Amino acid sequence: MKTQKTKSQKLALIAGALFCAAGILSAQAANSTLVTFSVDLGAVSNPGYVAVSGSFNAWGQLNLVQEGSSTVYTNTVNDTADANGGVLQYKFTTSADGSSYSYEGTADYNNRAVILPSTSGASLILPTPFYNDAGTPVAQDVTFQVDMSQQINLGLFTNDSSVVTVNGNFNGWTGVNAMTHDPSIMITNQYGLVTSNVYTTTFSITNSPYAAMDYKFVENGNYEVNATLNDGGGNRFFAMPVTSPLTNALFFFGDAPYAPLSQVTFSVDMSAQLQFGNWSPSYGVFCQGINGDWNNDAVNTMTNNPGASNTNLYYVTYTLGQGSANGYKFTYNGPGGTVYEQPSSTGGNNRSYTVPLLDSVSVPTAYFSDVSPYDLLSSNIDVTFSVNMTNAVQYGTTTAFNPGSDFVFVNSAAFTGSWQSWDPISLSSYLLTNNPPSLVYSGTFSIPAGTALNLVYKYGINGADNEAGNGSNHGRYIRTTATGAYTLPMDTFGNQYNEPAFGQLAVKSAAGGNIALSWLGAPNVQVQTSTSLTGNNWVSHPETSGAVWSSGVNSTNGLISVTNWPAGTGNLFFRLIQQ
Repeated sequence: MKTQKTKSQKLALIAGALFCAAGILSAQAANSTLVTFSVDLGAVSNPGYVAVSGSFNAWGQLNLVQEGSSTVYTNTVNDTADANGGVLQYKFTTSADGSSYSYEGTADYNNRAVILPSTSGASLILPTPFYNDAGTPVAQDVTFQVDMSQQINLGLFTNDSSVVTVNGNFNGWTGVNAMTHDPSIMITNQYGLVTSNVYTTTFSITNSPYAAMDYKFVENGNYEVNATLNDGGGNRFFAMPVTSPLTNALFFFGDAPYAPLSQVTFSVDMSAQLQFGNWSPSYGVFCQGINGDWNNDAVNTMTNNPGASNTNLYYVTYTLGQGSANGYKFTYNGPGGTVYEQPSSTGGNNRSYTVPLLDSVSVPTAYFSDVSPYDLLSSNIDVTFSVNMTNAVQYGTTTAFNPGSDFVFVNSAAFTGSWQSWDPISLSSYLLTNNPPSLVYSGTFSIPAGTALNLVYKYGINGADNEAGNGSNHGRYIRTTATGAYTLPMDTFGNQYNEPAFGQLAVKSAAGGNIALSWLGAPNVQVQTSTSLTGNNWVSHPETSGAVWSSGVNSTNGLISVTNWPAGTGNLFFRLIQQ
């Protein structure tokens, strides 16, 4: 998270001084579980090639072998990618020709998942579901249980008055299955306090044998968040029981055990959004996501201090459990609906904060979308994007890019203020072209004033979001605006590289009365000089900012600014500042 910055708050490097950090290497036991996969293809005619993809093999293809003349296909692999005690996610796939595989459709429309043994070197034989969960349905009772102690402690839930339900694919996520308080179940928490705040429910579920089932607990209409062991969609999970009833493990709601409370204040600076006309105080400011509340409601409303020197700072205070992890985003009510920030520090994903063991704490102020007034373009600029499509493959598949029939598009909120829909019609203005037989595709597009210098973007084949996983984007900086145009370094499809903001300050020995000085800059970055490292006598050189400077050499991180600096006599030190 970027903290509030003053004009010279962020320092990169003092040239000529070498900073070293001693590292401590600790040996860690390797993750290792021998996992046996199997699937029944009895409901599939002519399955062709059968494989399994998952987190254990970076969603590649592990081919399965038919067991004799049966409809069951199986194989065993040593999973060294997933943590012991963590979650293995997977799906079965089929292919007619062994080159292009298609994923099965599970009963929960999500990944299959299993918790791995906590000790390395163990073996795990997974149950055998039907492909597409298309087996003859079976019925079994399933019991769910949840401890609401921390929700009660937070004042969000009242025993025998509030309602907690279990929602999942087995009941259409409707919340029809209310849970009952069972005071006979006594829990001793980590502080030695005995509580009886467990809620349970048991009901019959009917589905294909060992089908993928997922669920969440919901209190008073709010879904729990932060489930540590989840199926990739944030849901708890189990396989449909076949031979006997199933009792799922007892969980804390939101995986939040009972803990002392803390008053936590969040704050956001809207100055940049106001300056460039993206936001008006009449739109309000909200902090969504705390305690699972993703709404622009009264609880999440942030307020400012009209008498403060900066009236664009907005605050809200929550009561949270010490040690709890919280996901959130700042939002406002724009003319077209709710506008969610896209923080560069998270790649556009949610912010996160773990509450320290303190009675009260203020989270460092963040700029909306991590953008200060200095981080925005002051004028329009033409930016050229380019991507190398050599050996490009659509994410999650083995489908290779075909330059004879496929098209390449680029998508970014930088173009119009919001991401375009992932389809060729919505992205028609952002089609990239090549000069055959070259597999480098490029395009130049106008980026308007008020856009962040840090461009977050993604490529797609044929208009689909298929370069990388959801939220996995490229991030590069516009290093100079002096000429009105800037060319980004070439990307490689599927390599979601993110540039550093600035730095790489380097000085070479004086020659001919000059010092060879180079740095990775930006319009909001300047060189400062000083004749001494003691005192505060640094001199700023605004002419070295990327708003003025345009000469240099290209690198994998964009333009490296280069100049010959007069050496003079005596000591001379350099550093970079980001405004």
